Amino acid sequence: MNIEAKKAAAKQLLTKHYGINIEEIPNRRERSKWTKENKFGFFLGIIEHGQDFLVTELYNLLQKNNFKKKEKDVIEKMYDFHIKVFKQHNGTGSSCHTPSASASVSRKSSAEDLNYIPEESEKTLDHSDFKKAVKKRDDVCLFCWSQIQCQGAHIVAQKDDSFPYNEPTLFQRTGLKQKHQVQNGLLLCAVCHGEFDALKRYVDFVDDKLVVKVVNETNDITSDKYKDWKETVEDLEVIRIAREKRWTHIDKRKAVEINGEMALYFVQNDPTKLPNRNALEFHKTACLIWRMAGGAEPDEEYCSDDDDLVPVDTAALKRRFKLQDSDETINLVAIN
Repeated sequence: MNIEAKKAAAKQLLTKHYGINIEEIPNRRERSKWTKENKFGFFLGIIEHGQDFLVTELYNLLQKNNFKKKEKDVIEKMYDFHIKVFKQHNGTGSSCHTPSASASVSRKSSAEDLNYIPEESEKTLDHSDFKKAVKKRDDVCLFCWSQIQCQGAHIVAQKDDSFPYNEPTLFQRTGLKQKHQVQNGLLLCAVCHGEFDALKRYVDFVDDKLVVKVVNETNDITSDKYKDWKETVEDLEVIRIAREKRWTHIDKRKAVEINGEMALYFVQNDPTKLPNRNALEFHKTACLIWRMAGGAEPDEEYCSDDDDLVPVDTAALKRRFKLQDSDETINLVAIN
């Protein structure tokens, strides 16, 4: 049986197991409070977007008629494989802050040199190096063009040393050497950083161009969520137009392209210095699976990567700069 046939069969078995016949996005809930709709959506996400070997595992388990006993363990393993490494904090009580290197960092091989890619240990670079590197490359928040509370956001947020499957780790699959190199980063403001880490936004590739997509929580265009999204997209356009004049001296950016989409720019466009495409692809997969599950984390899930910043009230900032989830496409192009 080929993988497409397994996907179709797994969907049928999953529908029978949960007694759900429609593919709707369930209400957002913490993982500990998931209903059968959330679990059904999570596994549908795995079938549609996950690795083929996970689809095969799920298909085999559903065939054995003892899936209910293994359900919790399977969710944990598949969560750890596709989602965990992109989360700053997983309710374990550990800090989401990246520890500074215990040894002094060599400025000779600092991340401020964007050509430098570390070959050795995590001690080679620390978080301050990482932040300086993405700041030098991006200059302002890549999503909203703000310079307020900008942070170095990791694409892959955690090292995946304890791995649930006999598969290469995410770092091995991406080709990244370590967490703090510039290719694993984006410069984002506190609000956009929170949305990115919460798997509510991702960077995609369309016609070989980087585009930012914001996850849509509803397929119902008559819903209040959809109406709110339309309003907030308009708000974002206004914000960008207001900020456009500040950055014309840097890269001649325009708030709205000819096609009506909102462009994002890298100040430096050397492909070897831009975000790692493989890491962005895996982050996209996590976002799509998490969307179908109605995934959510406790309010304290997000905390700043930056030890030198005063903690911000992200809820208050979101009220000032409201960005709703959508599937709107935003071009992200490198400008000379």
